[in-house]
Amino acid sequence: MKIAFIGPKWNDLTNAYPSLGLGYLAAVAEQEGHECRIFDFGLRPQRPIAEDVQEVMAFRPDLVSFTSMTTSYASVETTAAMLKESLGVTTIIGGPHATTLPHLTLENPHLDFLIYGEGEEVFRDFIRALAAGRSNWGEYVGLWYKEAGKVIPGGERSLIEDLDALPYPARHLFELGKYPLYAPNGEPMLTVLSSRGCPYNCSFCFKGIVGRTYRQRSPQNIADELQHILDRYGVRNFYFIDDLFTIDVRRLDKILDHLLERDMDIRWRCLARVDRVTPELLQKMYKAGCRQVHYGIESGNEEVLKRTAKHIKLSQVRDAVKWTEDAGIHSKGYFILGLPGDTVETMEETIEFAAGLDLSEAMFSIATPMPGTQLWNELVAKRPETQYNADFTKSYYYNSYTAEIAPFMNVSEVDDKELSAMAIKARQRFLEAKKQRMYRRSFGDAAGDLLWNISRVTPVRKVGSALARAGLFGRFQRTKQVYFGAEQWS
Repeated sequence: MKIAFIGPKWNDLTNAYPSLGLGYLAAVAEQEGHECRIFDFGLRPQRPIAEDVQEVMAFRPDLVSFTSMTTSYASVETTAAMLKESLGVTTIIGGPHATTLPHLTLENPHLDFLIYGEGEEVFRDFIRALAAGRSNWGEYVGLWYKEAGKVIPGGERSLIEDLDALPYPARHLFELGKYPLYAPNGEPMLTVLSSRGCPYNCSFCFKGIVGRTYRQRSPQNIADELQHILDRYGVRNFYFIDDLFTIDVRRLDKILDHLLERDMDIRWRCLARVDRVTPELLQKMYKAGCRQVHYGIESGNEEVLKRTAKHIKLSQVRDAVKWTEDAGIHSKGYFILGLPGDTVETMEETIEFAAGLDLSEAMFSIATPMPGTQLWNELVAKRPETQYNADFTKSYYYNSYTAEIAPFMNVSEVDDKELSAMAIKARQRFLEAKKQRMYRRSFGDAAGDLLWNISRVTPVRKVGSALARAGLFGRFQRTKQVYFGAEQWS
C-alpha cells in the first residue's frame, strides 16, 4: 500500500520540529513493506490547505493517516473532506484530540477509523488487516471504527512494554532542513524521545494517551539511536523531548555513562523538574554534552503553584537554576500566566520571580484549559455548558510578545486584555533583568548597575549600540556571546 501521513496546520505557526509520533508510525509501516510519505502541512502555514492536498493527491495514497492536537483538528476536518471527495481514500486518525474526544472525532463523515491511545501496535495490526482485505475490525483492541454510520468503540490497547522493540522514527521522510530548530551556534538539531509518560499530575498537562505511567528505553538503545543519527544525518545536536528527562536519576546516570564512554562529541538539551536535579548530576550532564535544561516553573506565587498540583517549592527553583548555571549549563524557565487564582498581584510576583532568577531564557504562556487536562475538568465543573468547538484553533497559549492576544477560556481573576498585556510585560521585564545581569558580569555589580542605568537613557543607548557594533566593548561583547548561548553551546 501507499500510505500518506499528515501533520495538520495550526493557524499561522510553523511547526518547530518533526512529529515523532508520525515518524514512529511511518517506521512501523515501512517495516511492513509499505511505501510511505509524510506531509507536514505545518511547515508551510501560510499556504492554502487546498495546495497541500494537491501534493497528497499526486502521491495517490491507499490510506491517509492523521495526527492531531485539539488546536489543529479543524485543519484535519478540512483536509479529510478534500481527500475523501477527490480520492475516496480510507482515512484514520490518532493523537491527543482523537483520544480525548473519540466519539465526537469519529462522527466526522470523512474519518473512517480512529486509534485510541498509544498507536504503533494498533496501527501495525490495522495496516496488516487492511492490506489483507480483512474487515473484522472488532478484533483489534484500540481501533475504533464505524458501522452504518455508527461509532463502534474499540477500547484501549495496553501500553507497549518494550519501547526498545520499536524502530527509530522515519526521519528520512521529513524535510529536516525546513524545520526552524537549531542549536545556538546555528547547527541543525533533531529531537529524540527516550521515555514515555510522566507520573506527576499537573493540572494543565494532557495525560490522555499514556496516563501517569512512565516507561523507559534502555540507555544502550538511546545511545545507539544518537549514533545512528550522527552517522546517517550528520547531526550532533539533540533535544530530548521527554516530559521529564531527569525523573529517573539512576537511569540518567547510565545514559550519561554511555555518552561519555563513546566520546560522541554531541550537544543536547532536555526537560527537567527542579526537584529532580543535583549539583553533581548537572556537572556530569555537562561533561556528557548537556548545554541547556528547560524547567517548568509555572508561577512565582506559592498558593497559585499549589493549585497546579506541580508539587515544587520556589526555594527548589532557585537552587536548581543556580546549580544549572554553575555547572556551565544554560537554564530556560517556563511560566504560565492566568492560572486559576491568578490576580494582577500574583502575576506580578511571577514576573519579578522570573526576573530575579539567573535564567538564560524564559517563556511566558497564557493558561489554556485543553480537553483532557485537569484544568479543563475544573472549568467544565464550574461552567457545564463548556464544550469543544472549532474556536480551539484560536487558543494561542503561546505568546509571540509582539502583540496582545486574546486569552482563550480565561480561568484567572483578571480580564482578557489585562492578562494579555501581562504576558508582554513579563517578557520585557525578564529581558531587562537579563541585560542588567550581563552588565554586572562584564563590569562588576556596582559599575554594572551604574552603566546599566546610564544605558537606559535613550541618547546614550544609541551611542552605546553603535560602539558595541564597532566592537569597542570587547569584554562586554564576549560576555554577551557566552550569555546568549552560541559560544557556550560549542
